[in-house]
Amino acid sequence: MSQNIHVTSACIANVQRNLTERVIPEFQQLKTKVDSTDVDFPGFGVLGLPFGSVYNARQEDIKKMVEDAIGALDAWIAALETIKQNWKNAEKANEVTYS
Repeated sequence: MSQNIHVTSACIANVQRNLTERVIPEFQQLKTKVDSTDVDFPGFGVLGLPFGSVYNARQEDIKKMVEDAIGALDAWIAALETIKQNWKNAEKANEVTYS
């Protein structure tokens, strides 16, 4: 059972575009939504003060993780640009021309 898989520079460009236009905005939106989960004092009550500080720390951890994910996605997009250019060069080098 063989599969015919064809990669083109246009496919690579589509992946880049989807990451830029769809995936990164979702992560950015997630980061802003974390702020909407704030619990103001005395939300956890006097006995829950330690929970409040831990909760706030976890919120910051999540925002940092999302920032790191966005950074990784940006790096993927940049790497895909190099891959796309190399792929285009390979496509051009393999064109059959008749003279």
